[in-house]
Amino acid sequence: MELAIAKLRQENPQFAPAAYHFVRRALDHSLRQLKRADAARPAHVSGKELLEGFRDLALEEFGPMAKMVLEDWGVTRCAEVGEIVFQLVSLGVLGKSEDDRMDDFAELWSFSEAFDIPFRPRDEDSSRIQPGMRNSPTAPTRTTRKRPGKSPAPSPKG
Repeated sequence: MELAIAKLRQENPQFAPAAYHFVRRALDHSLRQLKRADAARPAHVSGKELLEGFRDLALEEFGPMAKMVLEDWGVTRCAEVGEIVFQLVSLGVLGKSEDDRMDDFAELWSFSEAFDIPFRPRDEDSSRIQPGMRNSPTAPTRTTRKRPGKSPAPSPKG
């Protein structure tokens, strides 16, 4: 696979070598998830299935950093995962069926949907702890303490 990646990068250095390796691992991950890894004949996954495995593996391995890692490797869209797949197919590293098309890798989701949204707080207002506030849904909105021996200053009368 290393020679194939080197050849591909000579022609088009858009994707880092790690991106090619990750797509290959995502394929293996997809096959395991779909329980097709032990088949007697070569297993096949659709573009959609591979993209789902790609997303799952990225979230599993990189968590909230997934989008940044993938962007660093030059992968920012579902279609680019398809480009990598078809580049590897062109050199015989991966196989394909006669029904497989680049369109199979059309944007099923944006990278923001896949890799940012799962890590956003569900309710942004309740996730912020402000000074003098307790982080509890039943807590009063503001805690105040009276100082012993001191009475509040009189309010000015208008």
